[in-house]
Amino acid sequence: MPWQTTSITERELRLREGISTGLKLAAIPGRASNIGVISAEVAGEIDDLHQHIAYQAKQRFTKSADLENLKNIAAEYGMSQRQAVPATGAIQFDGSESVTLETGTRWKHANGQFYVTTADAIVSGGTATVTAEAEATGTAGNLIAGQELTLVSPVSGIASVATVSTAFTVGRAIEDTETFRARILYRQANPPMGGSNADYVVWATDIPGVDGVWISPQAMGLGTVTVRIASYDENGWPVPSESLRQKVADHIDGYINEITGQWEGRPSGAQVFVVVIDANLVDLEFSDLTPSDTKTLKAIASNVQALFRRSGEPGQDIRHSWLTAAISSAVGEDYHTLASPSGPIANGVNELPVINAISVGEDTLWERPE
Repeated sequence: MPWQTTSITERELRLREGISTGLKLAAIPGRASNIGVISAEVAGEIDDLHQHIAYQAKQRFTKSADLENLKNIAAEYGMSQRQAVPATGAIQFDGSESVTLETGTRWKHANGQFYVTTADAIVSGGTATVTAEAEATGTAGNLIAGQELTLVSPVSGIASVATVSTAFTVGRAIEDTETFRARILYRQANPPMGGSNADYVVWATDIPGVDGVWISPQAMGLGTVTVRIASYDENGWPVPSESLRQKVADHIDGYINEITGQWEGRPSGAQVFVVVIDANLVDLEFSDLTPSDTKTLKAIASNVQALFRRSGEPGQDIRHSWLTAAISSAVGEDYHTLASPSGPIANGVNELPVINAISVGEDTLWERPE
C-alpha cells in the first residue's frame, strides 16, 4: 500500500487539533493564535524534512536521480558522463620552401571559431598539410572540407589563408542528462558478460559521438564480431569519421577503466571489425504537396529524418505507412500525394536512411544541408 502523504495545511491543522486536545481546550485555536503560529512553523519544518527524504529516495534510482547523483550511480558501474570534445581535422596552406609552421598556431574561420594546429608542419613543394583541432569544444567547431581559415597572427613565409583539407568532425557537447541516464539503465539491464553483444554496445558508446551501435556476431566467420557505428550530426548525417571509427576500435581492443582501475575490452581471441555505416539517400518525390512553401518543406524534412533516426536500422525496412504518417504530421502540411518511395524503404546490411531531397513534380524544392 502506498504511503499517504499529507499537505502542509492538513499537517498544520492536525498539530493545532492535537495541541488543543492535549491542553483540553474548549475550541481549536485559530491560525493567528500563539498555538496556530507555532503549529504553522512546526508543520513547515516537518514538510521540509519530508521533502528532503522524498528527494533522497529518488536519488537512489537511476530513473529519477538528478545529474550529480547519476554520476555516483554510474561510477558504481565503471561509467562516467561523456565529456565535450573539440572537432578535429586538417588544413592545407602555402608557404616558402622549408618554412616550419609550429604547433599551436591559431587560425580563424569566418563564423568566429578558432582552430589550433596540433603538430609542426614543414612546407615542401610550396605547400603543407597539418592536423588541427577546434579551440572550443562542441559541435560549433565542426567544419566541412573546402572552407577557408585565416591566420590570427602573421607567420613569416606562411600564406595568411589556408583551406580545410580534411573536414573537422567529432566535435561534441557534453553528454546530456537523459542520454547519460539511458546508458546507465542499459548497463544495469545488461551486466558485463565477457563479450556479449551488450558489452560491445557499452564499449562503443563510451566514446563521445557514437549515437548508434549494431552488433553482428560471426558475420565475418567464426570468432568474429562486427560492430557498426553511427554518429549523427545536426543535419541528420549518420556517417562517422574514420578518426571516430578508430577511437572505437582502439577502445574495444582494450583499455584501463579510469574509475575501477580494471582492464576492459574484447575477449582474448575475438576478432573485432568496427565498421562505419553508409548513408542510404532517400529522395521524396511528390506529385502533389499543399502547401509547398519553405516552412512546410523544412517541417517535412525534420519529421522524416526524425523517423529515420528513431526507426532506421541496418538491414531493416522503413515501412511506407510510417513515412506517410511522418509527412502528414508535419506542421503546415495539408495534403500530399507521395509518388516515390511508393513502398518500404529497404536498407542494406550496412546502411541507414537519410533524407536527401524533396521535389514536387519536376522541381527540387529542398536539399539536405551539407
